[in-house]
Amino acid sequence: MTVSKLVPLALALVVAVFALASPPAAAQTAPKIGVFDAQRITQETAEGARIQARLNALQEKKRGELEKTQGDLKKLQDQFAAGAVSMTEDKRKDLLMQIERKQLELEGMQKTAQRELQLEAEQAQQQWQRAVLAAVGAYGKDKGYTILLPTDVAPYFSPSIDVTDDLIKAIDAAKPAAAPAAGAK
Repeated sequence: MTVSKLVPLALALVVAVFALASPPAAAQTAPKIGVFDAQRITQETAEGARIQARLNALQEKKRGELEKTQGDLKKLQDQFAAGAVSMTEDKRKDLLMQIERKQLELEGMQKTAQRELQLEAEQAQQQWQRAVLAAVGAYGKDKGYTILLPTDVAPYFSPSIDVTDDLIKAIDAAKPAAAPAAGAK
């Protein structure tokens, strides 16, 4: 599942819990409802862009490693194709063994790279989801919202209740304060 699919559902549940836990005085006033676009928050915040760039860089690094090994394999295969007729039997067997080892190495690298990328994406998604949930909860409480829902779960809403831009600004403003603490670890 992608960040944009999990965040809205989790956010809706957390926000609903916060809304139910609000004091009785809030029930006497008209509810203040807002919506936000979790995908836009992920794409447009500096932290969301940083996470995506980190995942893209890891993917490119793994792709480069795989391409190098594929190139090594192709060289061996070309070497075999070019000299198979003129090679001694021992040399041909040795080269075939090298090709087989390189193919196995490539297959292992592909599986490892895929799993590493999956684990890294899952971890980033969980951390990002917690950060967005905290920001939505703090924003909602600070601004007196009864409930904030992701746009994905609201079949209709007036654009006037969309707080996505405000949340993007709040998340970007809060991140510089958190950056030194993360770097101090």
